[in-house]
Amino acid sequence: MCCFWRQRRNLRRPGRLLRRAWLPAMVAAALWAGCWLPGPRVLGAPGAAPLSQVIIVSPEDITTPAPTPSPVGATPAPTSPPVGKGQAGIYVVRPGDTLWSVALEIGVDLAEVPCAVGPHFDPAQPLVIGDVLHVPPPGFTCHTVEAGETLATVAARYAVDPAQIYAVAWNGLQAQPLDAVTLVPGQHLRIPPPRTAAEAAGFLPWILQQPINTSPFGAIALRPPTNRRVEGPAAPIPADWPYGSGYFIWPVYGWLSQGYRYDHRAVDIAAPAGTFVMAADRGVVVRAGWNDQGYGRFVVIDHNIDYVTLYAHLTEIFVQEGEIVAQGQVIGSVGSTGNSTGPHLHFEIRDFGRRINPLELLVR
Repeated sequence: MCCFWRQRRNLRRPGRLLRRAWLPAMVAAALWAGCWLPGPRVLGAPGAAPLSQVIIVSPEDITTPAPTPSPVGATPAPTSPPVGKGQAGIYVVRPGDTLWSVALEIGVDLAEVPCAVGPHFDPAQPLVIGDVLHVPPPGFTCHTVEAGETLATVAARYAVDPAQIYAVAWNGLQAQPLDAVTLVPGQHLRIPPPRTAAEAAGFLPWILQQPINTSPFGAIALRPPTNRRVEGPAAPIPADWPYGSGYFIWPVYGWLSQGYRYDHRAVDIAAPAGTFVMAADRGVVVRAGWNDQGYGRFVVIDHNIDYVTLYAHLTEIFVQEGEIVAQGQVIGSVGSTGNSTGPHLHFEIRDFGRRINPLELLVR
């Protein structure tokens, strides 16, 4: 029985051996085929170089080549904004402009507009659309030469040295010697601000009348007692009545942060942002919007009695150009737009195109 069992095991062994041998044969065939197939070879794979011949490199030995940029279209160079748009101190004449409208836009008196056009500009000539006007620096005065005037007499009138006027390149005087300058009647000169105590002459009389401890930058802009009376209208005012009364109320209540002086012909009234701003008198809105010359959002009201009021640095505007507003009507709110260092109202009163001291006309 035992011998018979051994004979049967021996008969089965060749088949079992064949089954056990097929796997190594297939692996050997695959390795042999890999030696002849094209393609990348892996370290240690059949056909690769022996390990003894492989060059081993460290990361420090590898230099990464600089990437080659793909060709792209040239990036255009940034262009500066058009002259006169968004640039303080420069104004480009637009269709419909007049000397009066330009004076309001650039923040100068009507008589000072020629000093933004040219030394020999004739106000009788029309403005040319597209002309670039250069606004005089703050504090400069525009003088129109009269017959018989000399550089010395003009300088003495404004308490400055003749050399100061001579040094202003815009005046075009440097082609002549300082002691031989000849002025032509009608010629316009930019007069620099004085360097002496005379520069405060416009503000000094007012501040001397205030209480002893009053600060020139902290005077309260509330209604103090006054003998000036404001009488109401004798009859109801028609809604379309465009004329003011000539009596101006405070457009906003706050603190007088800056008074009227030679280089700031207006008053600044500080107040919390968003405080309502009122029309100082009845009139017609002739300008409401944005100004590039430092006013920011502003409103201009023509009272049609030779007075014009201007309200600047607003955060919101509640009126439109052409609208008739009543005295005390809300026209905007206090902000800090334009050339401003904090929330306040910049308030101007113009009489025949000339900026005058609002404190002399505001009802107290």
